[in-house]
Amino acid sequence: MGHVGLNVTAAILVKATIVMVIAVFVLDSSFTRRALTLIKVCHICELLGDRFPYACDLCDLSFHKDCAESTPEINYSCHPIHTLKRLTSVPSYIDGKCYLCGIKIHNVFYHCSICNFSVDVDCAKNPPLYTLFNPKAHGHQLTLLPRRAFVCNACGMDDDRNPYICVECNFMIHISCINIPRIIKISRHVHPICYNYSLPAGKWKCEVCQKEIIWTCGAYSCSKCPGSAIHVKCATKFGIWDGIEHEDVSEYSEDFSSYEVIEEGVIKYFGHEKHTLKLKEESDANDECKWCKVCRYPIFSSPFYDCMKCDAFIIHQKCAYLPKKITDSFYKLPLTLVFDTYGLCLCNACQNFFEGSAYKSAGNRVSLDVRCGSISEPFVHESHPPHSLYIKYSKGEFCNACGDKECLVLSCEECEFFLDIKCSILPKMVKHKNDKDHFLILRYGEKTREQFWCEICEEDLNPNKWFYSCDHCGITFHIKCTFGDFIWINPGGEAESTYMVIPNNYASRPVCNECDSRCQYPLFLTETGGRRARIYNVWGKF
Repeated sequence: MGHVGLNVTAAILVKATIVMVIAVFVLDSSFTRRALTLIKVCHICELLGDRFPYACDLCDLSFHKDCAESTPEINYSCHPIHTLKRLTSVPSYIDGKCYLCGIKIHNVFYHCSICNFSVDVDCAKNPPLYTLFNPKAHGHQLTLLPRRAFVCNACGMDDDRNPYICVECNFMIHISCINIPRIIKISRHVHPICYNYSLPAGKWKCEVCQKEIIWTCGAYSCSKCPGSAIHVKCATKFGIWDGIEHEDVSEYSEDFSSYEVIEEGVIKYFGHEKHTLKLKEESDANDECKWCKVCRYPIFSSPFYDCMKCDAFIIHQKCAYLPKKITDSFYKLPLTLVFDTYGLCLCNACQNFFEGSAYKSAGNRVSLDVRCGSISEPFVHESHPPHSLYIKYSKGEFCNACGDKECLVLSCEECEFFLDIKCSILPKMVKHKNDKDHFLILRYGEKTREQFWCEICEEDLNPNKWFYSCDHCGITFHIKCTFGDFIWINPGGEAESTYMVIPNNYASRPVCNECDSRCQYPLFLTETGGRRARIYNVWGKF
């Protein structure tokens, strides 16, 4: 009896399972049928869909909106020579884009197989004007000539195939260039720039993309910077131009120069207005080292301005020409040049402490040393001659110069080359106490298996990374060993209101407050209050 009971129970379970499977199948079939009733095929383009604004219940036909409103053939104003026929599939011999707007063709479009000319439904409904007159762009009537390879006279680009032409002048222009703004302000240039129909004859290079500008075509130029020119497309790119067109240049007529020319080779600098400065072409390298008052870097052989009355005031020529107001390349903020910071500041770009002049924003929220404040895009560095570099914010890229991982870098995406900000401003030429007779030159890495070692720390040096070396003596130096922790501080300089740089030549070496060990470097930094700050290996090698 027990076995019989079990068999009956099993049979009941099997029947219940069969009933459930049948029920699920019936439900699924019902759902499938309902779903199939919703999904239909457009009678014209034969594409599946579930939303058809047009339908015939009697014939059970459905149509997309564009398909229903289209006609089998049209006479098109922009292609009057032949009739365009409606197609619902893209032939293999065309590129699948509308020849007027360049957008990818979907579902229904119109096509001329004789001329291989295609337009989407939107352009078919709203064709551009076949003829137009815009005196701002050109003095004569312009006529649309679709599918003609050309170079635009207005911008110098050949990225479109639908010019408006003036037969009388042999003039061609993009439809997007009809209303080019005449005077604009961009983030890559301190002055307003004006559109010119052509540039003076010669070789021109765009400040933004560093590519050639066809001087016979239109471009932007600056009246205050004679060699400055920018492609129309580059100047009006999003993120560079603010989208505002200015009627005239009067609102930007303020002079942002840091100096006033007195006579040839003589200027008056805004940071030293009581005396005039005279230009000198070079300094004797054997003289006592002189430090620029602006960048706090030694003056070697580069041209510089020297005060005609004060022996202590001297600045590089390039530092004297720095503008008083800029829009920086990192934060896109207006910054003002402050001649003296009267103490140490931290640069927000390179994260180096520095003294001397600085570019500061309103409220001092952003502070850049003059080296970082002078960085503009595209950035050209001789360590990467093939391409220009551009500012990039990322989760972290490894610098090709030092190997450090940084979030803010100058990059060449094409070559995957990255340069952090602190390495991008390293000086090309250095003098060091270990080689007083020669200059050390910055090297951008050597592809060699030869073993290198540092003259200062006497440890191995990776030749694939940047380093300094002497051409005459053949000795090499780590960058860190060459400069120490502080690169832009003048030992014994003028930032002594808060800090002092002191030679480490006492009988007993001082103890660093940070690492609790005795300082091994030739100089250390201390607070004027007497309490020692962290001891750094600073410049003081002269």
